[in-house]
Amino acid sequence: MATEKPQQDKNSLGRTAVLSFQHMFAMFGATVIVPILANMSIAVALLSAGVGTILFYFITKKKVPVFLGSSFAFLPALIGWMSDKGEIGSETWNQAMGSMAVAIWVTGLVYVVLSQIIRVVGAEKVKKLFPPIVVGPVIIVIGMILAPKMFYNNIILQYSALGSVAWKEWSTALITAATIVGVAAFSKPKSLLKVAPILAGFVVGYIYAACIGLVSFAGKFSWDEIVIFQHLDRTFGFYKCLHWDWNIIVAMVPIALVAFMEHLGDISANSAVCGKNFMLDPGIDHTLMGDGVATIAAGALGGPPNTTYGENTAVLAITQNYNPRNIFYAACMAVVFGLFTVFGNFVSTIPQAVIGGASIILFGMISSAGLRTMVDAQVDFSDTKSMMIVSIVLALGLGLGAMSLAGDITGDTTYKIMAGGVEISPLAIATFTGIILNLIIPNGKSGMKQPAFMLFDTENGQEPEKEKKAK
Repeated sequence: MATEKPQQDKNSLGRTAVLSFQHMFAMFGATVIVPILANMSIAVALLSAGVGTILFYFITKKKVPVFLGSSFAFLPALIGWMSDKGEIGSETWNQAMGSMAVAIWVTGLVYVVLSQIIRVVGAEKVKKLFPPIVVGPVIIVIGMILAPKMFYNNIILQYSALGSVAWKEWSTALITAATIVGVAAFSKPKSLLKVAPILAGFVVGYIYAACIGLVSFAGKFSWDEIVIFQHLDRTFGFYKCLHWDWNIIVAMVPIALVAFMEHLGDISANSAVCGKNFMLDPGIDHTLMGDGVATIAAGALGGPPNTTYGENTAVLAITQNYNPRNIFYAACMAVVFGLFTVFGNFVSTIPQAVIGGASIILFGMISSAGLRTMVDAQVDFSDTKSMMIVSIVLALGLGLGAMSLAGDITGDTTYKIMAGGVEISPLAIATFTGIILNLIIPNGKSGMKQPAFMLFDTENGQEPEKEKKAK
């Protein structure tokens, strides 16, 4: 039986405030970069993260110290749909957000349905459809599809009118990336910087960009828009344009299946850190339900889909304080930050070059997470089934992704994969292909050992026998 760690419920008001602020600080960088990249409201994303985490806190019976923030898994679909739709609140943006909000609701509903299926049949049977040999390469594809788009949009196109390379943009991007690498590599293991290298990169890159004249505050702040609810037509104007669009729904929903496996991994990691088996109590059905309801709430507010955050699990490990109330208070802080547009307006002054520099690391890290999924699960690449599934998923995802990007650049729709007028995303094709191949290709020799996220025996809450022997 895993040793239960102290909950540390008795904290002074000052200590509680510090612990809660650390959790909000840890999630801040990742949560705001998603709306920045996807041309969505930063303030609403913070509000959505806070509201979603509060809902999750109560749905999981106040037992699971998990923060929910903007999901990176959905970035390919978000960027493809929202990035070129004009200023937030404009007619074109509202039209795009109107269909995106519906797609996010449907995505959240998929989580809710999965939670009920798990409640009936058990997590093990559902999980068999998404082994690491499927999930790992799909996560790799997510990062690799995003990487060229960021080079094209944020770095390569940064030229002057005469066509010469804009040294300010390139130097800013490189300094941002170098800071992230330096902080991640050289920070002390238990320092706060260790869990926030992306945020540190943004801060240093922003300061450098401001010194060389890339930062502009023109038109960014207005006393007439201190709170997001002061202009409901700008914040929630997309409600007038709500409509069902199969193109974005087909692009979003398959990613929910990948995010579902990410959810299992995050809850298992959180269980290991806290010394409690949250897979059993309150149960993975409750945590997944909380994730789904939080995502539906995000769509209702006009924010990106939510997901559980590993960054905050790292803060739990560093502070050794596992009280879920600290996460709840951090969520309340995020709501306050989101309500006041001054924070979102300030973040919107971040130059594209800073975002591009961070993206070099960020999207590579997404793909690295896919590699780690397979390494931790000890996938055997001498097994024919494993080799075939990983190879085909990568080839389809990256090949079709490159073709789709060519279509975006040239405006030629013949590069798109269409079915009855509906565009099918490369990621959706790769995901479903992996799932089908896993079901129909017979097992040879063992393709994988115990998955990394199976930290506990889900029936009795104990560690597997072979793990005990290994120790």
